[in-house]
Amino acid sequence: MAAFFLLEYFSCMLRKPTFLFLFLTLCGTAASAQIINIEEYRVRTDSVGWTGSGEASAYISKNDDFVFSLLTNIQIQHKRPKTTWWLITDLETVQANGQDAFVNAGFEHLRLNYRINERWVWEAFAQGVFNEPLGVDWKLLAGTGPRWKVVEKDQFRLYLAALYMFENEKNPESADPVQFHRMSSYASFTWELKNKTRFSNTTYYQPVLNDVADYRIASNTSLKAFMTKMLYLELEYNLYFDTRPPTGIVTTVYNLQSGIGLEF
Repeated sequence: MAAFFLLEYFSCMLRKPTFLFLFLTLCGTAASAQIINIEEYRVRTDSVGWTGSGEASAYISKNDDFVFSLLTNIQIQHKRPKTTWWLITDLETVQANGQDAFVNAGFEHLRLNYRINERWVWEAFAQGVFNEPLGVDWKLLAGTGPRWKVVEKDQFRLYLAALYMFENEKNPESADPVQFHRMSSYASFTWELKNKTRFSNTTYYQPVLNDVADYRIASNTSLKAFMTKMLYLELEYNLYFDTRPPTGIVTTVYNLQSGIGLEF
């Protein structure tokens, strides 16, 4: 259970302190939601059956302006000896003075893992996304491919995957949806140090198959260090790069978060 104090850096200037706080808190998450880091949602357990979690938070403020924000996240997982299912729902919105939301993003992700043997898993997924900060009215994805467990030890874990993905996307600049055939490959590692410090990274690379100059990269790096038996410090850096973003959207988005928390 953690309470985070977010420090995020963007090239946007907002006058109202309430606007600034909410925008910095939500914009980083919304901006990185184009590519979902599924590694954040994997539950390492040997037990079969159902697991899940749900979070919801709301924020209302009225001074010179009326601000409303809502965040929800629901995760459900069902594990059997050979198969694992995930269903993840994530929604974020901020609205000021009853006008259109200036942060509005969310996704629904369904994923199946089928264990072939101790080192190989076959993955399949379907996903729906909307993300106004990144100029995505809606996007539908479906993909499948292998995942390789390169190393899995208590101190270090490394996974590689290369999946085919079909993408159907509607942007504000286009009258009709556009379709792409992409590769969605990723590398993910976690390093558990002896002093209860955890360093992890997941990086995605998604080129268009018939035009490799059109690609996206998303990277998440996290460092979690315990200062006492229960108190820890966590740093997280997210980077998103798109060679051909929608008109009016920058090619590179990044955010840095830091926080302290308690685990008991």
